Amino acid sequence: MAPQASNAAAVGTGQAGVQRATPYAYYALFLLILANLFNYLDRQIVSILAPAIQAELRLTDAQLGFLLGTAFSVLYGVLGIPMGRIADVLSRTRLMAFGLALWSAMTAVGGGATSFFGLGVARIGVGVGEATASPVAHSLLCDYFPARNRAAVLGTYLASVHFGIGGSLVLGGLLIQNWSQWCHSFPGNACSVSNWRASFLIVGIPGILLAILIAFLREPPRPAGHVTVPARTLILRELSAAIPPFTLFALARVGGKRAAVSNIVFLAVLTITATVIGSLTGDWAQWIAVGIGAYSIATWAQVLRHVDRPLYALTFGCPTFMFSMLGGAFLTCFVGTVSIWAAPYAMRTLPGTAGQIGIALGLAQLGSAAISVIIGGFLSDWWKRRDLRAPIWIALVALAVPVPMLFILLSATTLGGFVAAFCVLTFFSMSWPGAFAGLVQDLVLVRMRGAAAAIFTLVMIVISSGFGPYWAGKISTITGSLTTGLYGLLAFVPLAATMLVLAARRIGRETPEVRLARARSAGEIG
Repeated sequence: MAPQASNAAAVGTGQAGVQRATPYAYYALFLLILANLFNYLDRQIVSILAPAIQAELRLTDAQLGFLLGTAFSVLYGVLGIPMGRIADVLSRTRLMAFGLALWSAMTAVGGGATSFFGLGVARIGVGVGEATASPVAHSLLCDYFPARNRAAVLGTYLASVHFGIGGSLVLGGLLIQNWSQWCHSFPGNACSVSNWRASFLIVGIPGILLAILIAFLREPPRPAGHVTVPARTLILRELSAAIPPFTLFALARVGGKRAAVSNIVFLAVLTITATVIGSLTGDWAQWIAVGIGAYSIATWAQVLRHVDRPLYALTFGCPTFMFSMLGGAFLTCFVGTVSIWAAPYAMRTLPGTAGQIGIALGLAQLGSAAISVIIGGFLSDWWKRRDLRAPIWIALVALAVPVPMLFILLSATTLGGFVAAFCVLTFFSMSWPGAFAGLVQDLVLVRMRGAAAAIFTLVMIVISSGFGPYWAGKISTITGSLTTGLYGLLAFVPLAATMLVLAARRIGRETPEVRLARARSAGEIG
């Protein structure tokens, strides 16, 4: 018999007293949707610009894979998890505004890069700014809206991901194709700027203006019992727990000599592994970045185990949380990477201009993926009343259907056939994020929302962005075939399926009472 959703209250529910969303809550949702749109517009614009960037900077597909994923994800993960803890205490609206202004500025800076290294640094800067987005927005929305609307609201918010991705394809494709004519409408010597450089500037600058509006949003009241910490103390404590080499000192301070020695051993093993793989592949930037990200996240988890044992118990220490997170990560390694490489693949293998391909794929992304995320959120809310495993079932469907669709996609010989297959693939593959966003909030206590969203989202992104795009690009570089590189992504399917099935076997027992008891056994008061 399917596990039935519990009607128990208190744990993982919305802010006390919020029974109905106000018009101001919808205004805040609108601004946060715009911010998330710019988040993914700035992040994904590289995909459609990739051929132009690759030609001018003379990059391999492996280097391009690094820029499409790893460069962004490394410091995104390093800073993102402590950013979730900071979001649980500081002003979330101002933190969001600061992050938006930073990632927008760094996107524009990328337009001035003259080398692989320079563009890589700019993309890392984008990741630093965007680390604030998910934990802050998720936490804000869960306080602006009642618990019964959680998955639907988060699903609607996450739909903007695909408006950003689709917009990046449409706008980027049009700019690549038409910049030589459009540049005359801009002041100064705009026509001396290449099309991909102009694209970075055009998508980066408007986000700075939006950041001003978000800075003036009203901060919703915190849940009862919320504890504040002096800003300087919190920032120094949390960042020192994530940024090497301060991580080691932070761990030694809270965990003692034994924890520090264990961490040094882990660092040594990780360094040797990254050095060996870097030597074998020649892709030093990739494996140094992955090593830094893995070390920082693992060390932050160790610190968390000592400073907030209840939060650790419900996240890193909870098999259900970990299986769900890894399942989502490997799922994204597959379906997310296909979406990232779709535009460069189509531009290499299919007839059509950059503008035609960008518009076609962008509209496909907007129409299929955005609708899918919203439907997935509402479906999860309805289905969870009957079966707590609903988010996992939705994710398994999102994993299974794209497998045959990938073969159809890569066999297409016309742009129309490619786009049709892409629509079906994205419609099914993007149905799970809203459901999982709600699941994460359900697995923790109210005070842990921001940190839990950060842990889940950021670890998932570090894995998926750090490995997926590079994996496809490296196979393409070795074999000389991007088609082979994209087929190589099927290696992530059994990994994702295994993790999701393990999560489904446990999730029926994750009732509010069980989670509260687990947190109290770890030291939670109240």
